[in-house]
Amino acid sequence: MNRAVERRLDVLKSMEMGSIAVLFSGDLIKRSADSTYPFSVNRNFFYLTGLDEDSLILVLLKTQSGLKEFLFIKDDNPLMEKWVGKSIKSEEARTISGITQVLSLSAYESTLARTIDRNDLIHLYVDTERDSLNGRMMEGEAFGRKIHKLYPGLKVSNLNHRINELRCIKTPEEIDAIKQAIEITHKALENALSKLKAGRKEYEVVADFNHTLALENSDNAFDTIAASGENACTLHYVSNQKTLVDGELILLDLGATYHHYCADISRTFPINGKFTDRQKTFYSIVLEAQQAVFKAIKPGLSLGELNMVVKQIYAKSCVEAKIIEDASKIDTVYYHGVSHFLGLDTHDVGHIEGLSLKPGMVITVEPGLYSAIEGIGVRIEDDVLVTENGCEILSPQILKSIEDIENFMNQFKA
Repeated sequence: MNRAVERRLDVLKSMEMGSIAVLFSGDLIKRSADSTYPFSVNRNFFYLTGLDEDSLILVLLKTQSGLKEFLFIKDDNPLMEKWVGKSIKSEEARTISGITQVLSLSAYESTLARTIDRNDLIHLYVDTERDSLNGRMMEGEAFGRKIHKLYPGLKVSNLNHRINELRCIKTPEEIDAIKQAIEITHKALENALSKLKAGRKEYEVVADFNHTLALENSDNAFDTIAASGENACTLHYVSNQKTLVDGELILLDLGATYHHYCADISRTFPINGKFTDRQKTFYSIVLEAQQAVFKAIKPGLSLGELNMVVKQIYAKSCVEAKIIEDASKIDTVYYHGVSHFLGLDTHDVGHIEGLSLKPGMVITVEPGLYSAIEGIGVRIEDDVLVTENGCEILSPQILKSIEDIENFMNQFKA
């Protein structure tokens, strides 16, 4: 069975009897004048349909008469097609999504009103998440409020949580897609590393990485971080303007996508191809912490418990290395979590209160250690599949040991 069909059935089963769900692929967003930002499909919509196009609408209906699905696509517009190309047609949409009832967008409002009126519905489900920083209303929430004004007896509920629960557990196909994204990242990283040298700019390293992504028909999973020297102590440093300095480290946090599935990899390299003794100390402590987390991962643990593994390592090793005076200062040199979920989003769904690890989840493992005073920031990040008995590292091919890094980089030093 089509995976999207299975997922929609799971969602429909979770809905109350006498309910309707409406989900949107998203619209093009104006950038300036008549130009728009590159389209990025709503990931939950993509997860439930496999469709990657703007202005599509999915409607799910659950009544005593049974379960129904409707997909609304753009009306044919021969003139517009001459400018921007063809939009998806009914037959292709049916094949990809497994939805048989594919209708034109022009029929959407009348079909929705007729469906609500005729079925004595009591629940409307929308898919929405509020931007926690500025409270911006998402498309699903705006739609829910609009419909509630027209049908005040209709209870509006959020479907986001249920879809997120499904997305937490990856299918074999999803895991393969993440592996493909990791392999593209691997190729692009080694291309960038082969050209790394003092005197170049951080943004040139990013350009070398992006060049390979373009050749692989891939995109960035997120804005690439190329942070050299003390810039590496800023977690989400993305200005990438500094000139690379002989003797410093550069922290690269980067990832490619494959069919929207993300890789998220961090590595830290000596710009001149050789670690100093002090840099080796930092790097070895971070590597020790990462290995300890790998060993600790198992179903039932939380991400917070994994983070405590890192802090236990640092409490001893960082004091011995005189990076901090005592264990109470750990938060001054390590100020982020060790893991997040990974999938269709880089910071993927799964951050649900009380949620513990389960087989099939994919997470990152990314301990870091940062000292702006010493001008050293190290982060080592790999992508990991949680299994029945532990974990599988999905990114083993990417350079990581001090010896392997130095040997690889020294091939390209004049």
